[in-house]
Formats: sequence, structure tokens, C-alpha cells
Amino acid sequence: MQRQIQRRKLDGELPHGLILDARSPAEFAIDHIPGAINLPTLDDQQRHEVGTLYTQVNPFQARLKGAAYANRNIADYIERYALDWPPNHPMWVYCWRGGQRSGSLALVLNEIGFKPTLINGGYKHWRNQVIAELPGAIADLDWRVLSGATGTGKTALLHQLQAQGQPILDLEGLANHRGSLLGHLDPQPSQRGFETQLYWALKHLPAGAQVWVESESARIGQLTVPEPLMRAIQSAPQVEVIDSIDERVQRLLGDYAHYCGGQTDLKGQLSRLRGRYANATIQGWFDSIDRGDWSALVASLLHEHYDPTYAHGQKRLSSHAKQVVNRSGLTPQACVERLLQLAS
Repeated sequence: MQRQIQRRKLDGELPHGLILDARSPAEFAIDHIPGAINLPTLDDQQRHEVGTLYTQVNPFQARLKGAAYANRNIADYIERYALDWPPNHPMWVYCWRGGQRSGSLALVLNEIGFKPTLINGGYKHWRNQVIAELPGAIADLDWRVLSGATGTGKTALLHQLQAQGQPILDLEGLANHRGSLLGHLDPQPSQRGFETQLYWALKHLPAGAQVWVESESARIGQLTVPEPLMRAIQSAPQVEVIDSIDERVQRLLGDYAHYCGGQTDLKGQLSRLRGRYANATIQGWFDSIDRGDWSALVASLLHEHYDPTYAHGQKRLSSHAKQVVNRSGLTPQACVERLLQLAS
């Protein structure tokens, strides 16, 4: 007797095990459940062809063509991947709404002897879950904000806190961007993909945990930080890290060394500030680049651009419970210990 395929709505659950996304590669690239493997029942071109047949010819012809494509694609996946899958391993399958594409894949896997579970509502249900539960996931945590001007080494300190067992949220890591004019680390995820990764990260933290996060502006590169998280960051207790200008310059020269060999790109990035600063200021930066005087360039950028921008952003953060750590002369470990003392 054929075993019935299980269907389940997630309802706040995070799928674990083998997660198979049967949507097209273009849909998968925009966003998907973290950890999912893309096994498209129809690739992008095939999906377009079948959709055109459906609307311009008739649904039967579309289903006929779609079934032919799907069977060939699924057979290919079975030969390439299925031998490595334990038959009793948890397996989730989904497409856009949990319909024909994921159903076709799940049917074949079920007949082989795997135990696939179809996600009712598919990706659309997952997306609605992310939107609905993200504010609550943010509110359930006890936030601590790590602030500091550019070059104070906040991200490295954040990771050192994590290495010592402290829960953190690395927004710049999730956004694949360092959160500044020169901080792009292409490619960034889509906005949906960013929100999914944020939701996934938060749901893996215990409710009520004290979580460290860097102070960020509302935008990180091309992405927008969700409003509930911005409100949490702006109202949470913060610890500000300060350091000498010389130490900050040297730290930034190490972090952004990749710019020192590509003058055109660096000038192009700085040209985006025209209209905000005097032409003489922009030209002074260009002159430093031409001379290869990177220390002078970084010091000027801190003085003219980054520090005023940081000071303006500080006005958005909570003025109460602010602590300060001067890391000049401190080892990274001593600085982390000081942060933990002040945040307790």
C-alpha cells in the first residue's frame, strides 16, 4: 500500500534536516528557508515556457509539458543526490504554495522510501511566518548595544564576545556589508533574504537572553533594518568603545587594505559624497590617494565624514545607561572583560 505523504504547516516551527526547495533558481535566489537545497522541478526557462502555454494555449498542454520537464529533472536529482540521503532522515519539501511542483518531487521520494513532509502553504507560508513572528522574536531578547566610532574595532569585539559564549547578532554579517560608505562586500542578499536570515538567527537564541548587537543606522548598504529592531537598538543600554585616532587609523588600514591597490574604485566611492562636502575636501582625498598616503586619507575621512556621521547617529540611541570603555592600552581580551562588567 502506498504510504500517504505527510503535510504540515510550520506554525512557528523551524524545519531541520534535509530541506528541498522545488522552486525555480530565480525564486530561490531571492529568498529561501535557510539550509534549503534548490532542486527545481522546473528551471527558470521551463517555468516561463509552461506558464506561457497555460495562459496562451490551454492548461492541459501546459501540464503535459510541465510533467515531462519535471520527471526528467527529478530523475536527474535522484541519480545525482539521493544515494547520499539516509532514508529515515527528516525531509521537508516545498515550492511557492506547496502545490504541484513540490508535490511531484515529494511523490517520487515517497515512492522510493523516503519520508518527505510537504510544507503546507510552501514558501508563501514561510514568508508570512517571518513577517508575523519577527517583532516578537526581537522583543523576547534583552539587548545590549555596542557602539563606537569607525575604527574602534566593534565587529571584532562582537565576535570575541561570541567566542566567550555571549549571544550576539551580527547584522553586518547577515547583510554582507560593513555598514559604511566603503563597506560593501557584494553581493548583498535581497531584503527578503536578509529578513529571513535575521529571523532564523533570532529564533535560535534562547528567549530572554542578553544579546549584543552593534549600533547601526536604518540602512546597511542597500538593505533596511526592520523597524522593530531599530527601536530595540535605539532604546537598549549601550556600551561605547573609544580609542585614539592613531589606533583607529591603523586598524582601518588593516581592515580596508583591499582599497589601497585600486585607486579608481576608491575614488568612485568617494565621489558619491560630492555635494555633501566641498570640492576642495574631495580633491584633498584624491590627492592622498594619488600619493599613496593612506594614513592621511583615513585620518581625514574620519575627521571630515565618519566621526560627524557617528556623532549624529548617537543622538538616536538611548541616553540612559550608557557606559564607556576606553580601549587604548587594553588587549582585546581585557576590553571584552570590561564590556561584560559594564553590561552585567
